[in-house]
Amino acid sequence: MSGRMSIGERKRNVVQNQLRRQLFDRALRAESFFVFALAFGFLLGGCSTESTSSQARKQNLSPSPLKSETATAEPIPTEAPEPPPQPVVPAVHLSEQHRHASLVKQGDVLPDFRLADADGTNHSLHSLLGDEMTVVCFWSSESPAAIQQLRDTGPEIVDPFAKQGLAVVSINYGQTPAEVLKVTEEADFAGKVLLDPRGEALAQVATRYLPRTYLVDADGKIVWFDMEYSPSTRRHLLQAIECSLSNP
Repeated sequence: MSGRMSIGERKRNVVQNQLRRQLFDRALRAESFFVFALAFGFLLGGCSTESTSSQARKQNLSPSPLKSETATAEPIPTEAPEPPPQPVVPAVHLSEQHRHASLVKQGDVLPDFRLADADGTNHSLHSLLGDEMTVVCFWSSESPAAIQQLRDTGPEIVDPFAKQGLAVVSINYGQTPAEVLKVTEEADFAGKVLLDPRGEALAQVATRYLPRTYLVDADGKIVWFDMEYSPSTRRHLLQAIECSLSNP
């Protein structure tokens, strides 16, 4: 009995073996399904990634509504800034009365007077002209504006422009040498002073209105002129000087 298996034991062994085989088959099928599911998942994941990458590439190729179409356009060349305008000699505007009272105008040559200074020495006007430009002023001390012009001449005209070839000649009308010396010294006038006691020189350029200021070039040609001595006259005279010296 001990060396042999009973019929009941053999049946149990058979049943146990069948159960083991069934369990093994089920495990094998489960493992195969798991492998298949895992492989299928990888396959789906790869397709999804490729699809996502494809969509991303398409989105990169398509224009974004948030980007300006000109962002990738060629840059628009910028124009160079225009140079500042060159200074010009101010225009001379005359009323009808002033025009009739002016016997010489822009473009005319100022007559070459011969007049004496306060010491009695005669001078030709053209011999006193500067190398570049000359301010010639007819005046009388009866005009307060003329006195102011004599005061302004030194600091505003002689000091800044004399070294650039500018000269100043003033011609007094109708006064004695002593009166002229007194006025010019009080005004600290820095320029040549000529006397026209009878108005013979003035009569060649104008009939009235003093003071009269002329800016002439080295040949005596009138570049600019004005009468009286207003703030605009003062400003335009300086502008005419600066323009003429910078554009000889």
